[in-house]
Amino acid sequence: MFEWLRLRLRALFRKNQIERELDEELEFYLEKEIKQYIAEGMSAAEARAAALRSFGGMEQAKERCRDARGVRPIEELWHDLRYGVRILVKNPGFALIAVCTLALGIGANTAIFTVINGVLLQSLPFHEPERLVRVWRSFAREERSSVSFPDFADFRARQSVFERMAAWRDGDCTLTGVGDPVNLRSVVVTADLFPSLGASPQLGRNFTPEEDQAGNHAVILSHNLWQQRFNADPQVAGKLVTINGRSYHVVGVMPAGFAFPIQDDPVDLWLSLATAAVAEGGAPLTVQRGYLAFGVIGRLKPKVNAAQAEAELRVIADQLAKQYPDDDKDFSARVVPFHDDLVRDMRLRLWLLSGAVGCLLLIACANVANLLLARATTRHREIAIRAALGAGRGRIVRQLLTEGLLLAFGGGAAGILLALWCTNALLSYMPKGLPRAIEVGIDARALIFTGLVSLVTGVLFSLAPALQAAKIDLNEALKDGGKGGSDGGRRNRARNVLVVAEIAVALILLVCSGLLANTFLRLQGVDPGFNSHHVLTFRISLPASRYSQQTQVAPFYHQLQTRLEVLPGVQSVSAISHLPLSAQRGIVGFSIEGMSLSPNNPFPYPSDFRSVTPGYFKTMGLPLIKGRDFTLRDELQSTPVAIISESLARRYFPNQDPIGKRINPSYAIDNRGALMREIVGIVGDSKHVNLRDDPPPIIYVAHGQIPRYAMTLVVRTANAPNELISAVQREVQSLDKELPVFNIRTLDQYMAASVSEPKFNMLLFGLFAGLALLLTASGLYGVMSYTVSQRGPELGIRMALGAQKRDVLRLVIQQGMGLALLGIIIGVGGAFAVTGLLKKLLFGVSATDPLTFSVIVALLLLVALISCWIPARRATKVDPLIALRSE
Repeated sequence: MFEWLRLRLRALFRKNQIERELDEELEFYLEKEIKQYIAEGMSAAEARAAALRSFGGMEQAKERCRDARGVRPIEELWHDLRYGVRILVKNPGFALIAVCTLALGIGANTAIFTVINGVLLQSLPFHEPERLVRVWRSFAREERSSVSFPDFADFRARQSVFERMAAWRDGDCTLTGVGDPVNLRSVVVTADLFPSLGASPQLGRNFTPEEDQAGNHAVILSHNLWQQRFNADPQVAGKLVTINGRSYHVVGVMPAGFAFPIQDDPVDLWLSLATAAVAEGGAPLTVQRGYLAFGVIGRLKPKVNAAQAEAELRVIADQLAKQYPDDDKDFSARVVPFHDDLVRDMRLRLWLLSGAVGCLLLIACANVANLLLARATTRHREIAIRAALGAGRGRIVRQLLTEGLLLAFGGGAAGILLALWCTNALLSYMPKGLPRAIEVGIDARALIFTGLVSLVTGVLFSLAPALQAAKIDLNEALKDGGKGGSDGGRRNRARNVLVVAEIAVALILLVCSGLLANTFLRLQGVDPGFNSHHVLTFRISLPASRYSQQTQVAPFYHQLQTRLEVLPGVQSVSAISHLPLSAQRGIVGFSIEGMSLSPNNPFPYPSDFRSVTPGYFKTMGLPLIKGRDFTLRDELQSTPVAIISESLARRYFPNQDPIGKRINPSYAIDNRGALMREIVGIVGDSKHVNLRDDPPPIIYVAHGQIPRYAMTLVVRTANAPNELISAVQREVQSLDKELPVFNIRTLDQYMAASVSEPKFNMLLFGLFAGLALLLTASGLYGVMSYTVSQRGPELGIRMALGAQKRDVLRLVIQQGMGLALLGIIIGVGGAFAVTGLLKKLLFGVSATDPLTFSVIVALLLLVALISCWIPARRATKVDPLIALRSE
């Protein structure tokens, strides 16, 4: 084996030496034959001629020896590559256009694949991630919801399919005593979380089971926080830090790059479950079975799958529903592979983008194939001469394929450079919610993908032109003197087919882009129910360890609100527990006085729940339809009151006046429990989760009666809201120097974020569709220009026989528009089949919206008409005498 390889490598890299040795060896045998013939009585000339005849020709003998080396295919490939490079260098304009066209398609595909690879295809950065699953609570109203800690504890105690189960709860916290006060992303976790993931701290240790109990406050720091706030202190483990006014022991530091949960905003620190085991204004979260606040992850035992785990947890859920009917009625469970659960909202969007760039690449291939077909006409005589000299059809096809692959790999190399920029641009404009975005980047897998796409693309666009060019009638080709030969009709048919395909694919992309643009415009026109202009918002979270919910929370916010109201440019100030369009949402059940209740379900009706300070509706521009606003007299000891939204009034109090009636929201802050509340007002509806969904029914309560530690301040200004940021921070610090101000944004920014996803879809599909339209127009223009040049003599004869310029113009345009109409008909059928996939991304418009289809068809017809009119106009300027003389 090694000797075989050595000989072939020697034949490749020491060719000149081997050729000299071959010449010497053949000359030696030739001289030996000549001497033998001379010995038989021949003259020297006769002997040499006889020896050459016996050899069958020296050159033929050399070729046989070269073939025996086994490297002829490699040598021929090298020859084809060198010849292909020379041909492309001689035609730099053609090569540049082809490479740039392919770079657009290949670069866009590489960029999208890079994102898909990082988000969908790469396994999670945990130990044996295929065994990790997400456990959800499911019930009648909602397929997926978080789990209460008591239900999680029962699952963990009774199950037999998991090696480990862990729970966590997202939140935020305030770190003090280490530089300026700062609000941080925190996660409360059980001790089993990091072992379930197969992760260990870089410094220190994991949490222990004892730290799940009340009183054992421990914290593990992220690598970034350790470096930025603790100066990468290697002795940080064991030190005390102050979080939310309480002392925590630092027990560890996680390695760089570790992230859990995987989300847009990285987690700064992980707190022991003891944080949630503390009673703050009510029972600890760890004992509230109705408080659905925890995510649950599990590591399956070997040979157990998600379906088996779900079946067992459903049995346990049925037991819990019977055991705790008040909280777990209709309770069930769902178990989903953790990776699938993480990317479920992004999968459709990314695959649709992949399909869009795939269509763009097909159009680019069709364009380059058309260029090659046109170029084959100019090389017709060259190819005929090669065939006449003995080159077989396969040899000619291989040479032309090699040239096509050179273009494809050139486009691939340029595409990688384009993809580097496109990937960064994609990630910067991608709306929030893309998991693992930080891990996205061009890696070895993306480079292999680009190489394979380049290879397939090269074969795809060059095979048909190569096969067409290799079909040669030598007599006709050499007689025509290179004008194109008798197979011009076949080439024209191939070019026409490619243009029709381009138009069809472009129409599909344009229709998808039009539907997404329609969606974005309709969302922009949605009335959120409030006035978002000139409103600054920011969030504050009071530490429960320093503020009494009963006596200090509401007075603090009232004092802050009073201070902010006197700032220059401030028109009104208020606060709310869950700001609209901010991804914050509180949901409760409630009952209505006088309606019969099931003992198993005392709060049967769902509603959103908001705690607000007086003046909130005025500040937000929400109309008070009936009744009164909250006042400072609505405090803990006064009559419990509520204001309801218009949609709640319509749904639960049809054809009656709700003012004066009483409802009982399930939310409570003290030992009095949930209280009946008198409805004192009705306000207009407002969007909350997003602009797509109908406004939810909302119960508003006075902040003085339901004081919340964390509130969002809403400041309406007469001038630019951002001008007040420094003044707002000063006022907060003057009241409490350990309170950080965070999530400082204008309400307009929340509005913009609510439409960021449809805007991104519109822009990206619009970009791809625009490029597709440009390439299609250039392809149609190229075909019609080629047609005009080929039919020049015929058009000249027509004009010589009396045809008018308008007749020639109509003739050429009819041919081009015929191709366009055929492509549009095929494209409309394809669009009807494809747009159904967009239904989840659309709003206010159907997937087969006739207006969108009509506008896109009209646009494509207009572009096609312009692409045909320019060559047709040139055809009318043909001089009949010159055309006849050329014949």
